[in-house]
Amino acid sequence: MSAQRVQPKEQPQPHKVLRYAAIALTASLWACGSSHPPDSQSASSSGTRWIDSDKLQPGAVKHDDLTPEQIERITRLQDAFREVDPTPLAEWIDDFKRDREPDGEVRIYEAMAAAYSQFCAGRNLSLDAKREVYQIVLLRSEAPDNEVLEHATLKALTPTDAREVLALYKLPPSPIRVVPTPTKP
Repeated sequence: MSAQRVQPKEQPQPHKVLRYAAIALTASLWACGSSHPPDSQSASSSGTRWIDSDKLQPGAVKHDDLTPEQIERITRLQDAFREVDPTPLAEWIDDFKRDREPDGEVRIYEAMAAAYSQFCAGRNLSLDAKREVYQIVLLRSEAPDNEVLEHATLKALTPTDAREVLALYKLPPSPIRVVPTPTKP
């Protein structure tokens, strides 16, 4: 199955857009084997598809408990993104419990937080601009720069700002995989 990417709305559903999908989401997108994806998808130049995050459902919990170190790291992430993602810490922790590899997903979010913090530091950015920075690092964690620029909705930031944010994210793109849910007869 080819990789799927989440297409965030104008202001993406905070951290869940990526993490829900990255943790083996089930998506009610189309029946297994269907060659007709829904209209909400668009193909990218890399052969992956962008899909609407509203079409995704969280997967099952894969880890009953996370380590104290993981919880500490997740707490720092939740704090770093608090202004643009008011999701309670308990929900962040629950979301990471759904990841097949929570440490890998935490590393992705740490790279996102580093890029977000670096760009925002010392700048007098509006909340809308900070949300766009968050959207850009979120998309960049999944996709190459050119695809992020195609899909990001910029109103408060300039394309030059967006390219600067992209340059601050240091990990390679990690497209999310979506597991389609079989349709009921």
